Amino acid sequence: MRKNRSPRDARSPPGDKPPTDPSPGDYSVGSGKPPLASRFKPGTSGNAEGRQKGSKNLKTLIKEAMTARILIQEGATSRRVSKIEGVVLRQLQSALKGNDRSAMASIKMAMLVGLLEDSDKTPGEATALTAADEQILEQLMTRHKATRR
Repeated sequence: MRKNRSPRDARSPPGDKPPTDPSPGDYSVGSGKPPLASRFKPGTSGNAEGRQKGSKNLKTLIKEAMTARILIQEGATSRRVSKIEGVVLRQLQSALKGNDRSAMASIKMAMLVGLLEDSDKTPGEATALTAADEQILEQLMTRHKATRR
């Protein structure tokens, strides 16, 4: 008994392979069979004007810019840190000088990375805030809310 074959199977018997270099007289143009003249030539790209090799996307550019090393002064000594670390250090320095906005940004950064969570949740990494620290934090938050209005 013969199996039911799809119309595509009916065109070519099983086991037959299409000729690799058909002569122009034998070749019929159709679905999935472009004209010989318009096919990609061997060794040429289908997207010749596409992305250049070695070009970087936005994420890579930002990552490289943020992780580039810079020289910073700390008292009498200087050391090399990444730019993102320099931003964090500058933010903390400004917060310690009394800048409320920098203090809020520093606290938000600490909260984002989980430094202000209970010590039970992150064993050995962070310590819980003391009552005095919580009071200072609360005063800072209320002062920040008052200045935003």
